[in-house]
Amino acid sequence: MPVHFNSFIADKEETLKEKLFSDIVTKYTEKADNVFVTDDKTKIHMTTYFKDVYSNKEIGKVVITLIVRTTNIELVDVDIVLLSDHKTKLCFETKLEESSEANEYYVVYELEQEKHFAIETVNRYTIAEDIENKNIDAYLSAFPFQLSVFETEEKMNKALGFGKKMDIPSIGQKVITLDPKIMSDGRIMTGNDEPCSFIIGEVIDFQDVKVNIADHIIKFKLIHLDTAVGNMPVAVHEKNFDLRKLKKGALVAMVADVKADLFSRD
Repeated sequence: MPVHFNSFIADKEETLKEKLFSDIVTKYTEKADNVFVTDDKTKIHMTTYFKDVYSNKEIGKVVITLIVRTTNIELVDVDIVLLSDHKTKLCFETKLEESSEANEYYVVYELEQEKHFAIETVNRYTIAEDIENKNIDAYLSAFPFQLSVFETEEKMNKALGFGKKMDIPSIGQKVITLDPKIMSDGRIMTGNDEPCSFIIGEVIDFQDVKVNIADHIIKFKLIHLDTAVGNMPVAVHEKNFDLRKLKKGALVAMVADVKADLFSRD
């Protein structure tokens, strides 16, 4: 899957998106902060970090994946991922058909909270073996396609059609509400085959950030979301989503590409 610029770059900035992708490839294949090469010398990950100018803290990185062919080295993937301090242990239950040597997608199972959702791997080749049905540590971040902010759980349930009394056979009348920290495969929400996740979480904090990626200055909001699997950083642009109700303690419901960075920091 290509980089999801639409989550953190204004929709109208099509020229910037095209130029940014081109400049990432040009600049970050010439020089990177870190280069990983597999033991068989066939796959390469090149990583370059970027900082928030306001805080001078590293908040993300660009990862370029190259495949060494017989006669050339082929660029197969460019990814942007947000840095997270929270490590999540996932069972990589099912590899999805949309996977390729450029991108691998899985339905995963979070071991502690028993949540199923879909992810896209980043730095996949830092792990040599097949990871399907294996338990692997990952650092998660999210890039939304759709996002709504709700001030309270009650307002979220009402907006999404929940919170109503229903007659349940042998149980009686019960109010049906939505789990405020739900995580699930998002394709039922989008109606297409592109792997994604539906996630609800509570806003821990948020901040305006400004980053320099391949000599392009980009401003967006970084939300720290308390989800069922822990703190997940989320990149959003206020021109693409209605963020007027964004505040600490608000609930965010989103359909997003969840990046699972497999690079071990231990």
